[in-house]
Amino acid sequence: MLNNIRLPEKEIAAIQNTFRQHFLPADHLWIFGSRTDLAKKGGDIDLYVETEMLDAGDVVDARIHFISSLQMIIGEQKIDIVVKQNRSNFCLPVYDVARATGVQLV
Repeated sequence: MLNNIRLPEKEIAAIQNTFRQHFLPADHLWIFGSRTDLAKKGGDIDLYVETEMLDAGDVVDARIHFISSLQMIIGEQKIDIVVKQNRSNFCLPVYDVARATGVQLV
């Protein structure tokens, strides 16, 4: 399934490894949007995270550190990260879209 992603393998590995450094072992990560459409060119990197973190402040910190660490590794790129706290009742339509159309990385 990773061959359906328009990113070099090195960048995919960097995304996966950096995610594991900043989120919990039980958390999951998907890439979705234009980078999962082989017919398109360019585009930002859209990531969707499902986390077991309970504290919203911890989620914000993890997200910020994830983005900044990732940009130091793969270079300055537009990266959008949508985070869903699994234990929250709050739900956005983008959560379903990301899971349905994305490729799970972790």
